[in-house]
Order: sequence, then C-alpha cells, then structure tokens
Amino acid sequence: MKKIYEKIVAILFLTSLWIILLSTFLTKDKEYSENENRYLTTKPDISMEEVTSGKFMDTFETYLNDQFPLRDKWIAFKTDIQQLFGKTDINGTYLGNDGYLFEKWTENDFQQENLQKNIESVKNFAQANNDIKGTILIVPTASLPLKDKLPKNAPVFNQNKAFDMIYSNLGKNCEWIDMRPTLEAHKNEYIYYKTDHHWTTFGAYLGYAQWQRQHGNNVQLSDYNITLAANNFKGSLYSKVLNRNSALDEIYLYDKIQKPTYEVHYNLGKTQTDSVYELNRLYEKDKYQVFLNGNHPELTISTNINNNKHLLIFKDSFANAFIPFLLSDYETIHIIDLRYFKGDLNDYINHNNITEYLFLYNIKNFCEDTSIPMLGSL
Repeated sequence: MKKIYEKIVAILFLTSLWIILLSTFLTKDKEYSENENRYLTTKPDISMEEVTSGKFMDTFETYLNDQFPLRDKWIAFKTDIQQLFGKTDINGTYLGNDGYLFEKWTENDFQQENLQKNIESVKNFAQANNDIKGTILIVPTASLPLKDKLPKNAPVFNQNKAFDMIYSNLGKNCEWIDMRPTLEAHKNEYIYYKTDHHWTTFGAYLGYAQWQRQHGNNVQLSDYNITLAANNFKGSLYSKVLNRNSALDEIYLYDKIQKPTYEVHYNLGKTQTDSVYELNRLYEKDKYQVFLNGNHPELTISTNINNNKHLLIFKDSFANAFIPFLLSDYETIHIIDLRYFKGDLNDYINHNNITEYLFLYNIKNFCEDTSIPMLGSL
C-alpha cells in the first residue's frame, strides 16, 4: 500500500511539473512585472557556448522562475502558509507589528568595504570642491526609528555603526544633517510607509524642517496645502510578500501656499513639465513615482526666484519626496542620479554655476551603491 501511495505522489508531482513546463513554453512571455516594478527574463537563446559554460542553465532557471504560471498567486499562497506557521521573515521582508513591513538588513549584509569606498569618494569630491558649500543627509531605514514594531528578536544591522563611519570621515568636509533623533522623536507618527521602504512625505518634511533649522530658519506645516493623493498604495515590500492582509498606504502631496512658479526639465532638457508631481503615476502600481516621475539621470528645476543660489543634489529615490520642499529656496535645483548619469560632472558644475551641493541617500543605499565612486571619473 505504501509503495502504491509513493507511486501516485510521484506521478502527480511529475505530471504537475510537466504541465507547468508546457504552460510556461506555450504561454507568451510576460515582459514586465508591474507588481515587482522590473523587467522579467524572457526565453533565453540557446548556443553551444552558453550551454558548455553553464550560463544557459543559470539564465533558464531565472526564466522559469520569472515566467512561472500564476506566479503572483503562488507567492501570496506561500506567504499565507508561512504566516500560518508563525513565520515573520519572508522573502527578505519582516512582517512587523501594526501592519508594518521591514526590509531585512542584517550584520551579514553590511557592505563595509563598499561603504568605505563611497565615503572616500564623497570626501575627495568635497575637498576638490571646497569652494562650494556641501551638505550630507543620510536617512535611516525604518527599522531604526521604528524598531519597536519589528518582530520579536528579529536580527537587524546596527545602523549606528554605518552612521558613525560616515560622520567621523565626512563631518569636517560637509555639513551633517543627522535625522536619527528627529525621526525617533516622531516614531509614533506616519514617517515611513507600511508597505514600502521609503519615508512618507511627512518624513521628508521633517528632513526639510531640520535642514532649515540648521540654516537658522523655521518652517511650519501650516505653510503648506496638504492633499491626499492616494489611499491604496502598496509598495515595494508588499511586492515581495503579497500579503493578502497588508495595509493600504496613503500618499500625501505638500504644496507651499506661497510657492514660486517653476519649470522641470528632465534629462538635459529633453522633456519639460510644470510640476514636480506626475499625477498619472497614481494610477500605476508604484505610486511613489508621483514624486518627480521616478528616477532620472538628470533633472533641473528652474524657478522665478532670483537669489543666485544653485543647488546640486546627488541622490537616490529617497530624495524624490524631499525635493519639492526646496522650490522656494533656490533659483535652480539640479538633480543627478549617479546610477544613470554619464556626463562630465566638472563641466556640469561649471556650466550651471553650482553654489551648493547635497548628498541625500537612504543609509542602506549609501552603503551598497556602487556608482558613488564614479564621482572621481565623471
């Protein structure tokens, strides 16, 4: 009886496997996953060189994983099962308290050598441009100020270790904006999205308010019209687990009551618009791209303010929600994403009469970004 049972299980398994393989090959490849905000691997070409090198099998495995039939439903089902057994660490994401999801980042993930390279690159840039005022603003991940919402005993990287390395090496070369105390003081407020790794618009506002305080200015929430732009946002961390019981995040837009007129030019002037918000993005999966229409190699904002202040920002996507707060402060704001920018940086600085620069990154990205050392070669 046992042997018959084992044969039946084996037959069912092999039959299911063949059905899945046939379905994968007979179904048209899906090129883009809106849920994961990335392009998927399509059918790899077969060549003798790739087969003998083993590269074909690696690509083919990725292809099967990306094109797996009903892939999103399987991920959601897997999450349901894991939750049923009390698992809170799923696909590199912690399922925290009060509906919060956290990007898993442990001591083993910390790329200290890469961080040291990035620190050295920023330091060299600051010394080479010591006639330009520089500021560095590094944002902690949510697991630092919201540590009380993490699953019990969840292993996390001590971010203060990285912050101390950055400050001790760059504190004398750039003005330092330490967001940790401010975000800790507001930890019970909506400073990070529950389903996404970014800070909220209010979190970005707190960063801007601290920036202004350190320059001797004060701003108030009453200076802004605050609009609810979306109440059904499910972000990047949700995409990793597809938790059916996930929270719905809200996205707010802050517009200064007395704001200047301005123009936004994308990619060295190839595209122009009159808003830092791309409202069409609110109808897509990644609604965070409402800020500056996502990430671009280069972006310039020209205002009607004539104060001869020209700011250059080196950034990751955390800066996108922060930049709209700067509109009343500068004649021009220039934004460069080093991951995509291929121009001559020295020419860019001279051509645009840059008077200040800002490095604005999330701490994890600043530790892991491999494009920052390119500062010396651009």
